[in-house]
Amino acid sequence: MSRSIPQRIIDSSKSNELRVTLRVGKDGLSQAVIMELKDQLKSRELVKLKINKGVISERRGRESIISELEASTGSVSVFARGNIAVFWRV
Repeated sequence: MSRSIPQRIIDSSKSNELRVTLRVGKDGLSQAVIMELKDQLKSRELVKLKINKGVISERRGRESIISELEASTGSVSVFARGNIAVFWRV
């Protein structure tokens, strides 16, 4: 990505105050999840997503889901740890 991420966005993405508003459940990554992320990014600058542990247990699989969400929504993952990712509306 050519644009740098502002420090305030990075700090906000790591805050415990930011609540999970979207989950990838047992059905995995679906069009409904992609559309919901797009909708939430229209009204919020940051969206925190949780990938349920039963969906995928390995790191590469989670990274794949995050990359696919970035590409499908035009957003950027500014923070990812374990099964949590925060997306920023660019």
